[in-house]
Amino acid sequence: MKRAVCCGHRVIRLPEIWHDDAPGERRAALVENGNIVEIHIQRDALWALGETGTGRIDRKTPSGAYVVTDDGHELLLRSKIGDPEGARVTFEVTREAIAEPGRIKPTEIALRDSGALPSLPKDALWDARLMAFEQPVISASIADGFDIALSGQSQLGSVILSFQRTKAGLVFDVDGIGSAFDINQVAATEVARLLRLYQVGAMVMIDFVSMEAKAQRTQIAEIFDTASRSDARPFERTAINGYGLMQVVRARPRPSVLDHLFGTRIAALSDETQAYWLLRAVAQSSGFGARTVTARPDVAALLETQKWAGWRAEAMRAAGADMRVVADEKAAGYGHVHVAQS
Repeated sequence: MKRAVCCGHRVIRLPEIWHDDAPGERRAALVENGNIVEIHIQRDALWALGETGTGRIDRKTPSGAYVVTDDGHELLLRSKIGDPEGARVTFEVTREAIAEPGRIKPTEIALRDSGALPSLPKDALWDARLMAFEQPVISASIADGFDIALSGQSQLGSVILSFQRTKAGLVFDVDGIGSAFDINQVAATEVARLLRLYQVGAMVMIDFVSMEAKAQRTQIAEIFDTASRSDARPFERTAINGYGLMQVVRARPRPSVLDHLFGTRIAALSDETQAYWLLRAVAQSSGFGARTVTARPDVAALLETQKWAGWRAEAMRAAGADMRVVADEKAAGYGHVHVAQS
């Protein structure tokens, strides 16, 4: 933890960025006063916000077109285009693909003149994203920041916040013991913290404990506003109605941490997340023997696809050892990595 000495004997802890990169997946976290306040993830399998490329118009729609890239991804153009189907176009990604329960919203693009924009690789786009923090970089693990996301619940004393992704957005339910106003004060601050921590965008619905007094509802909404000031992303919200409901809306140019972790599932890790985590475990493992990766059949099959060959090779280079993948229907958790004794 870097420190800056101010007046007298007072010590101020400066914000830091934690990096935790692995084959196919980059992670970073903004840390303030020893606490993770933002988690950022970028996966190399996806087109990144700001990335440029070329493709052909696969089919036109009344309001735009679908463009197929040279690597086979289907992207969505939401503006009319005069070019015919089959024509080659140059594009820039304006919103990344976002997984929601039961579906994946496609990557959205805007057309650009060929050569008008520099073609930045994913490494450069990731570095530019983190440069916005203008903070020093250290190395550490970010896994602790996933605990609440994986449980779908945050508890502070007697106040319990349960949350779940839906196609419409993220929904919070607030419960606890004591007065509704006291419970909601705690919940408003915690919801704001979680939205920043997991970089949640789009629609968020918060079901506070209902309060009859309009003045109290207004005060809770203002507590949420105050707690959200540390989050640089702008938002809009409704008032809290008599039933305790408040809606918050933010832009959603990228998947949230929750979208990355769960994909099209509701409260279970996606096959992609399990595969990334297993490669991460291989890359960070120690020892000289070969690595055996045991995973559920669908995850094992994904790891062995040609698309993942480069990341498998990267994991083996980092470990300094060969690896093999074993499919096991009874694999616990997201699987495990065994280091052979040599």
